[in-house]
Amino acid sequence: MDVELVNGNRLKIPATEMAKGLQYSPTPGLPPLLELLKARQQATHQPPYAEWDCIVSGGSQDLLSKVFDMLVNEGDSILLEEPTYSGALAAIAPLGCNLVGVPTDAHGIIPSELQTILDRGTTAKVLYTIPTGQNPSGCTTSADRRKEVYALASKHDLIILEDDPYYYLYLDADQPASYLSMDTEGRVFRMESFSKVLSAGVRIGFATGPKRLIDQMGLDMQATCMHASGVSQSLILALLKEWGDDGWQAHVESVKNVYRRRRELFLSLCDKHLTGLAEWHAPSAGMFVWFRLIGIEDSSKLITEKAMNQKVLLVPGESFLTDPDGVSGYVRAAYSLCTEDDMEEGVKRFAALLRAERP
Repeated sequence: MDVELVNGNRLKIPATEMAKGLQYSPTPGLPPLLELLKARQQATHQPPYAEWDCIVSGGSQDLLSKVFDMLVNEGDSILLEEPTYSGALAAIAPLGCNLVGVPTDAHGIIPSELQTILDRGTTAKVLYTIPTGQNPSGCTTSADRRKEVYALASKHDLIILEDDPYYYLYLDADQPASYLSMDTEGRVFRMESFSKVLSAGVRIGFATGPKRLIDQMGLDMQATCMHASGVSQSLILALLKEWGDDGWQAHVESVKNVYRRRRELFLSLCDKHLTGLAEWHAPSAGMFVWFRLIGIEDSSKLITEKAMNQKVLLVPGESFLTDPDGVSGYVRAAYSLCTEDDMEEGVKRFAALLRAERP
């Protein structure tokens, strides 16, 4: 099987390797891919305990659904950042549990707020967090805060669900260490994805964490999907082997450069057109900017009706709240796909909509 890459090169996947991907395979993943992922996790995060493992899944959303199903029962409480990823909220909703929002700011989850919630008393045993380029706020939790959060998790016996699909899209210097890298007690379940740096359509994610939890997830996968797509795994395996470590790093850097240029352009357009209409902070990772609309307490109708009519695609803040009846004066924007011309036109139309809302 030959695959043409974006740079014009052709990736050849030997028939013998593709044949393996076309058959049933071990639930945790194709053994050579799993071995490669474990080696990369060891080199990148160096988990400080021995009994950890990895498992490959059909994308990180699949991981989210399965890990919530594994760890949260009906009536349980679960701690989540406020705001948080709408896909996580959708995955949790059928479980009938109590969502406890932990406030965040431009530097990520606020440890003192988490401590207040825990000291006040909660039955929650799971904390779900997106520490890098958080969706929707774009914030990255600082290194010091991560240490404080881990200490609180240790004190209160919490499992940390570290959802980190934007880890390889950290765009500034001095990237904070992962929760996995500081996990001396086997309480971090880390989820990652190839969607943001390779292809969303291959639907391959992977998790790293305590072997007891990884094994349990494997039992879930045996009963539901058997294993992630063997064809997609074979494609990623061939590509990673072709690149090697140096090629992988070069690819990641090239993707980062694209996002840096998009981020700087988008922020410059925001400064030009939205100053005085909204407030925001520059994200250090990922692809999202979180706007607080000045003088607007509920952004829902503005975004779902008026902005849509102007062909400006944004997401109202209420979509990311732990309270399904909550209102929000925030809006999420993404700078990942649109052209430079469309980006400026979109920001200009958004600014015009905001000006029209003023009395």
